[in-house]
Amino acid sequence: MKKGMKVVGLLLAVVLSLSWLTGCGLNSAKEANNRKGEIKIGCVLPLTNSNLGPKAAQAVQLAVEEINQTGGINGKKIKLYLEDDRMDAAASLQATKKLVELNGVKLLIGGTDAASMVVGPYAAEKKVLLMVPMSTSPRMTGQKWREYVFRTCPSDALQGKLMAQLAINEGYKKIALMVLDNVYGVSYGEVIKETLTGKAEVLAFIKYDPKSMDYRTELTRLKNLNPEAIIQIGHGPESEVIYQQADELGLDNIRWIVGECAAVPALLANPGVAAFMQKTAIGTRATAPDTKAREDFISAYTKKFKTPPLIYSDKAYDALKMLALALEKAKDDDPQKVSQALKEVGQNYEGASGIISFDQSNDCVNSFYEVWRVVKEAQEYKFERVKLVTVKQGKIM
Repeated sequence: MKKGMKVVGLLLAVVLSLSWLTGCGLNSAKEANNRKGEIKIGCVLPLTNSNLGPKAAQAVQLAVEEINQTGGINGKKIKLYLEDDRMDAAASLQATKKLVELNGVKLLIGGTDAASMVVGPYAAEKKVLLMVPMSTSPRMTGQKWREYVFRTCPSDALQGKLMAQLAINEGYKKIALMVLDNVYGVSYGEVIKETLTGKAEVLAFIKYDPKSMDYRTELTRLKNLNPEAIIQIGHGPESEVIYQQADELGLDNIRWIVGECAAVPALLANPGVAAFMQKTAIGTRATAPDTKAREDFISAYTKKFKTPPLIYSDKAYDALKMLALALEKAKDDDPQKVSQALKEVGQNYEGASGIISFDQSNDCVNSFYEVWRVVKEAQEYKFERVKLVTVKQGKIM
């Protein structure tokens, strides 16, 4: 019996020793695997139904490629998961859930205005981090779910004030607003209307369906109001139709002050629309000063994709680059730790889109806007900068 007990004891000691050694081996292997592993980043943007989304996605891809080619983040390469939300909030939420719940993604880039308002609360619930380069809605500011949601683009509370100020500076007293009937258009328009209060009469606040593609009813109503200026907030595809139909209805003899989504080459490819814009339109769009960081980004983007970037491409590029710096600083991909690191990285960060600083709401408070017009040179229409406007700490300088 004693001999049997000794054998059992010996075997048990051997097993425990092997277990300890195996455990150490597994832990070492796990640590090595973590060091050699990948950092998962998801990107949900409108790859279809948008002029700007595909370009923003390409800018993210460029940033990932540059980081991976220089060794990655703390020795780990980025694995990018790219999803199309088709400019639809429900599709954006579905794609985000897929990345988080099926692919195990904890770090995200994406969200246009309507999408951010549904994806943001989900990100907060799941405690995943979301970088937003294209959602400019003022409604995002101050939301309870913003702890894990940062945006590298400024709120339209700033650009809306600038557009209203353009109308005021040009002396217009009777102004009509025509805006997209969605989060982007309505919240943008509300800022403009508020800024005009007491300085000009707002004759109408007309909301239109971007999917209609026939706006003669809205335009006829505008014409009957006899405004001195029309401020229009829209996207590129339906704006092309609006300008065509406005031209047909004789609305080419008043000032149009338009948003940044009208400043896309696709509109100038239509000769009739380009001529209408040259005659009537002045607009604003997000831009940046001509720094080396911006020049390097534009050069690299154009070389890779054989076409120049559009607005928000630089904001998307900066979103990925800032996220990478925060990951490097945090030495971890835990969203809470990365969030804390982002607050430090996001103070006077010099990127392709200019200097980015986050406030207490994780909003970008520094920005640059361009006032633009359409000109014709050598039988070719193009956008021309009228002036550069600087915004610092939320104030137009």
